Amino acid sequence: MAGYLVFLWLNYHSTINTTPFESLYGRPPILHLPCISGESATSKVDNILTNRELKLQQLKHHLLGAQLRMKNQADKHGSDRSFQVEDWVYLKVQPYKQTTIYPQPYHKLADKFYGPFQVTKKIGSVAYTLLLPASVKIRPTVHVSLLKKCHVVPEHISYPLVVDIVDPNCPEPEVVLQRRMVKRENKAVA
Repeated sequence: MAGYLVFLWLNYHSTINTTPFESLYGRPPILHLPCISGESATSKVDNILTNRELKLQQLKHHLLGAQLRMKNQADKHGSDRSFQVEDWVYLKVQPYKQTTIYPQPYHKLADKFYGPFQVTKKIGSVAYTLLLPASVKIRPTVHVSLLKKCHVVPEHISYPLVVDIVDPNCPEPEVVLQRRMVKRENKAVA
């Protein structure tokens, strides 16, 4: 843990445009040069420098091992999905968040995947644009984690009914009369 804190202490931070060490002491940290055994005049200083070098190597080894363990653990939960243009996919939508696709009184019983939809464009390695019907009121570009491959395309594709849900507690404004600026998360928002 101490090695990790030292690493953070000497690491460049974009918010302060310098390292924490340099911002606190006003100078860059001393460059660590590896010691060579027998370089100093006294054996006691030589032992201290050699021990320090061994501890630094041990810290680096343990930090690398911890990074590899964290990476392996994170990779267990990921799945490598990729689709080609003109593939058919199902779109995952949380029904309790997305009521414009299919309003249902019991959200837990609603379908999790809708479609199939055809992939029209690949944007990078993790985003895809789908060919959605005009009546669906969601953005056509979605993350790969929300897609599932459709292996057999049905002959007849029917999409759920799309209903405009008007919330009586939140009516649509007719005209904006005035604006004000408020602070949200250290930003000025109109």
